[in-house]
Amino acid sequence: MKILKRITFIVLAVVIAALYSYGTWPRAIYNTDIGANSYENTGALSEDSILTQKFVCSDSGLCGFSIKLTKQENSTIGTYTWVIKDVENNQNVATGEINESSTENREFVSSSAQKRGNVEVEFPEISDSKNKEYILTIKGTNVQDSETMAIYITEKSQTGSELQLNGEEIEKASVIKLNYKRFNVETFIVFLAIVMYLVAFVKFMYKLFR
Repeated sequence: MKILKRITFIVLAVVIAALYSYGTWPRAIYNTDIGANSYENTGALSEDSILTQKFVCSDSGLCGFSIKLTKQENSTIGTYTWVIKDVENNQNVATGEINESSTENREFVSSSAQKRGNVEVEFPEISDSKNKEYILTIKGTNVQDSETMAIYITEKSQTGSELQLNGEEIEKASVIKLNYKRFNVETFIVFLAIVMYLVAFVKFMYKLFR
């Protein structure tokens, strides 16, 4: 009976660890060692402004991104379109808009400098994105002078990352995290290690106070 209970516990722990480890996991294209209070920004992106950010995916399953922006002194922002293009195939793989409704989330108004200003974007999963090069283009399409936004930028961390604003290259990277839908092996191992540690600790305490 004890052996059956142990086997059941092990199977249950593995299943829970596997379920917990599969999900959407972010990876930054910028240097995360730089504090949020040290970020710069692009300045106001008017209707005729075009920002392009080239990046290389480190994993398969690209399914979205988060981007950090600011309204500056404006109460609302206009409408900006974004497009992600597969460089190798020269094809657009995802498109959408960033507008005032995109900022209506808890993180955008968070008291934490790290979370404040974050906008989440989702699109259908690209299963074969690993090691592929993409270009994200953001352009104002319906933006008044009082509705501009600015995108935060900081030091690069990823090889192949290139940022341009209105055709001029900037030796920085946008504060963007790419979201991947995948099985996270590291999380799976850490989860099981914690379970094993807790089991060992409980057994030790039981023997100690028995």
